[in-house]
Amino acid sequence: MVKKIIEYPAPLSVAYAIDVRAFDEALFSLIEDLKDTISENNLDGLSAFQIGNYYNVIVVKESETDFLEMINPRLIAYSGHIVTTEQTAYYPGKTAKVQRYERVKVVYQDREGNDKSLEVSGDLAILIQRKIDYTFGATFIHKMSKEERRIFEKSLGKKEKTWLKRFLRS
Repeated sequence: MVKKIIEYPAPLSVAYAIDVRAFDEALFSLIEDLKDTISENNLDGLSAFQIGNYYNVIVVKESETDFLEMINPRLIAYSGHIVTTEQTAYYPGKTAKVQRYERVKVVYQDREGNDKSLEVSGDLAILIQRKIDYTFGATFIHKMSKEERRIFEKSLGKKEKTWLKRFLRS
């Protein structure tokens, strides 16, 4: 089922995502909801957090019909740095420059609870990092340099800036 994506200035639902312990129909339903929402909104990926669910689950699109489902993902190694221009569904229509790792290694579980690992680089590495950020209650604004954050804040309205300052303090 297609879910509503949480957008700024609505607060994110929780501070940190909770690891999945039960690999059951409720989890499978959540994963399908994420896939449906990604497809309906023509997105590259979503974390459960972005649709108001507190589980540590991310789904990223690998192709038009294939998705990578990552349950309890953790970044365990990284190398290189790259500055990217990113946008996120949380701040619709806004972009910013963010420094990310160029290559990452992630451990996670699949829908059956099997341990997996993945080493990726390029766009997929950046996308996975962005989605994992949400599992820690962060958006790309938390990864911006001070200068880039200042520029980004200027692109927001006055009411939005006040809310954003409170959000970043929490």
